[in-house]
Amino acid sequence: MSKNAKSCIGCVLLLILSPLSWPAEPLRLLNWEDYLSPELIEEWEEANGPLQEVYFDSDQDRDAIIVNSERHRVDVVVVDEIVANRFGADGKFLKLDENILPSLKHIEPFWRKRCGDYAMPYLWGTLGIAYRNDKLASPPSSWADLLFPAENIRGHVAMINDYTDMLAPALFQLGYDLNTENRTELKQAFELLKQQAESILTYEYALTYAKQRDMFKNLYMAAVYGGDQHTLNELDDNKGRWKYIVPEDGTVLWVDCLAIVKGSSKQKQSIALLNYLNTPVIAAKNAAYNRIATSNHAAVAYMNAEDAEELGMRNLESLQVKAQLYRELSNQNVALRLKIINAIMNIHESKNSN
Repeated sequence: MSKNAKSCIGCVLLLILSPLSWPAEPLRLLNWEDYLSPELIEEWEEANGPLQEVYFDSDQDRDAIIVNSERHRVDVVVVDEIVANRFGADGKFLKLDENILPSLKHIEPFWRKRCGDYAMPYLWGTLGIAYRNDKLASPPSSWADLLFPAENIRGHVAMINDYTDMLAPALFQLGYDLNTENRTELKQAFELLKQQAESILTYEYALTYAKQRDMFKNLYMAAVYGGDQHTLNELDDNKGRWKYIVPEDGTVLWVDCLAIVKGSSKQKQSIALLNYLNTPVIAAKNAAYNRIATSNHAAVAYMNAEDAEELGMRNLESLQVKAQLYRELSNQNVALRLKIINAIMNIHESKNSN
């Protein structure tokens, strides 16, 4: 996720229907829920006609919709960098360059390379730890604080049920590659996660869990994607006590990308939408709304200094020093990681049932 997935709060596949007064067939954007500023949608529609968002709640649902894009009639899609390159190479996305998208000149070269030739970088972030500052004597600094929490935090921790991101804290703590194919290293990560299991409140994603108001109060610390702390604070009765840190022993730099479906009948409008969203002032507004960094380096000029600093817009180089990147895993690796996750879940369930 992205992993970036990071921000869908228990949503289901949903269509936002356009008003009946619009005669034109809408442009359709496949997106996470609440991942584009409503103000910008309204501004786009006033000048260009209806934009209909189609929501997905998992990478698997998104990929299935893209594979059957003709039936679902989606034109523009939000994807992670892995899918952008894989589906682009498979001929599912339109190839993009500065002749088609002049606004690409505003994108950091690092992010352009990550999204490849078939998608435009959108928003980016990190993997880290969200925590309640009223429950911790001092802020966490390492993944060890999540894997081996203090006594008062045990039983109040959330992890991410994902075959890459659940293992990430343990692999970082051990000093291993996020994408390791080494069975011995993965086994060591499994042992750490097995020890951690008794401290876990839930493996449900923190934002989804937080919607359960009567249970949210029991959550004190969680593995999350940067920006999610703002949503946790919005859901919390006591605003501002959820904080976020990037652990000193490593993180993931993720990026979400915008791609145009090659079979779309609205390629001209789709290109116009991407150019609009990547206009520096628009990208700045969208980043401020989402509380997530934009890949548009020119947008910094339209952001206040505090926002640019908080979102990491000025810290990309320093983050790169300790960050790793997602890459496509072999089928055998994915199968082993899924086996590890299932085993951890079973251990957790058995401990809770006793």
